[in-house]
Amino acid sequence: MTDARAAGRGMFFSELIMIEVNERIDVSATPQVVWNLLSEPRAVVDCVPGAALGEQQEDGSFNATMVVKFGPAKITFRAHVTLELDAAAMTGHVTARGKDNQGGTRFRATMNFGVTEQAPPPGSTVPITAQVEISGRLASLVESGAKLVVKRMTAEFSERLAARCAAAGAA
Repeated sequence: MTDARAAGRGMFFSELIMIEVNERIDVSATPQVVWNLLSEPRAVVDCVPGAALGEQQEDGSFNATMVVKFGPAKITFRAHVTLELDAAAMTGHVTARGKDNQGGTRFRATMNFGVTEQAPPPGSTVPITAQVEISGRLASLVESGAKLVVKRMTAEFSERLAARCAAAGAA
């Protein structure tokens, strides 16, 4: 379930959009196989269409870019990303902040995810919750297509994650 809500409507440049994401991904692999992949940032980014991860910074964070397609428009975002993992609980927390290439649109995002075993095994479920704040001149464009874009990106991520997990489980 994805919900896009507008807050602070007003001037063209002061618009703030809140997007809430609640998704669930089912993977035909054991939780350990899924966790091993999700706890490796570069492997995760390989599953996200249009995303690229820069070098890891001294504080453990990363610089990243992501190209997102909203209808005919493609928007490139640059971000600073931090990742906190709890291997024992198989959970993670991601924070990101950044702006588009032209600097007129900014965003802040937080995401939580986990890996749980499906009954009956083998199989895993990855619940994902996220909150994204987008402000600036492209906020209304993002709001109008947010649900469709999130659904499309989640489906593509799920397919790539399942393929990577299947390959890792077979190895």
